[in-house]
Amino acid sequence: MSKKTFTAQDIEDYITEYRATGGKPTGRFEGPTRLLLHSGHDADGKPHIVPLSYFPDQDRCVVLAINDGLDTDPRWLRHLRANPEVTAEIGSDTVRLTATEIHGAERDAIYARHAETYPVLLEFQSATTRVIPVVALAPTGSA
Repeated sequence: MSKKTFTAQDIEDYITEYRATGGKPTGRFEGPTRLLLHSGHDADGKPHIVPLSYFPDQDRCVVLAINDGLDTDPRWLRHLRANPEVTAEIGSDTVRLTATEIHGAERDAIYARHAETYPVLLEFQSATTRVIPVVALAPTGSA
């Protein structure tokens, strides 16, 4: 499995292009459907904004807390667990969302369904000792 490590500058560049293209970056940032999750603030008081791939699922978005297959949960998931009320930029819209972690059979079915399309998800899961969390982001209104 080849891991792609992104620098802070790569993430800033991605966010800039995402916003400039209405959520449809091109070139080196072209890829799966993404959103920009505003998951809280870091210790230095800066907003924590992270681009995440998501999967539409009925009236919600589903995100996977892969964290490159590491044995620790990503920072954004820790923020969501502390405060599940968040905002996200989806395309050119900014929406308020409520995050709910999905467990058990529903989690397993969602992860397996997306791994059929993106087999690398199976590699990420086998690389870690943790069960990769699946989170539903349901709209609660416009931001």
